[in-house]
Amino acid sequence: MSATRLLTPRDRSELTAALGEMTRDSRLLAGGTDLVRATTQQRHRPDLIVDLSAMAELDHVTLDDGLLRVGAMATFTRLQADPLVVRHARCLALAAAAVGSLQIRNVATVGGNVANASPCGDSIPALLALGAEVEIWDGAGRTRREPLEAVLAGAGKTTLSCGEAIVGFSFAALDDGVRATFAKIGSRSTLSVARLSVAVVVGYQAAEGRLTTARVALGAVGETAFRDAQVEASLAGHRADSDTAFAFMEQCAAAVCRSIPGRHSLDYKCGAAVGLADDAWRGLDLSSPVELSTVS
Repeated sequence: MSATRLLTPRDRSELTAALGEMTRDSRLLAGGTDLVRATTQQRHRPDLIVDLSAMAELDHVTLDDGLLRVGAMATFTRLQADPLVVRHARCLALAAAAVGSLQIRNVATVGGNVANASPCGDSIPALLALGAEVEIWDGAGRTRREPLEAVLAGAGKTTLSCGEAIVGFSFAALDDGVRATFAKIGSRSTLSVARLSVAVVVGYQAAEGRLTTARVALGAVGETAFRDAQVEASLAGHRADSDTAFAFMEQCAAAVCRSIPGRHSLDYKCGAAVGLADDAWRGLDLSSPVELSTVS
């Protein structure tokens, strides 16, 4: 078996050349917390690894005319504490803080998390709820942008072609009239892989106590994270009161039940979705929470 080649581009020009050499057996390295494990366990032996760690221009968070731009090589340690992310994309900061251990967050990147396309990827529901677009670069030096939902194609699958790389994300920065949160349920208290997660972004008129808009994305259920129109409709246009909280919890549970019919974990996840939705509602800090004993 031939040895794996390694390329470490330092700028877009070198990245273009490296992507042009990739085959279907090649892999991009953007943190490597999943790729290293796969190669160590000999599940995959790439012919070429393109390591993006020297691409300093891909490690950034900037605010440009109301648009927040996040480079693909931004680590979760950076995202959980970056002032722009905390203020204008709180659900992403919370999702970043929920990723693995400190050691993992120091290395794992948002671009790698999305490209890996795990149903349990913590950043994916947050980016979906933020309405993120993905910037993609290819081996011909061309760039294109796609909505994140158009890039996700199932568990461990994306619509990216051979020789394409995710280089960044962009979305409208949330203003003071918008609340956002992220919550997840894991199997352990630390180093937890999500068994169910949710990201919520709502427009909120505090003076009237009313929710104006809503984007809700569920993760770790089904083949990939997804937004649900019925869950969003339970929030948008309604008062931020216990009746709305109750409806939100019920619709989250219903969305989970619809997404995994026949799955052995169905009963657990449908029940857990109620508690998860309650955590998310509390995280939005809108009103007094509904008592869980009243939710069936």
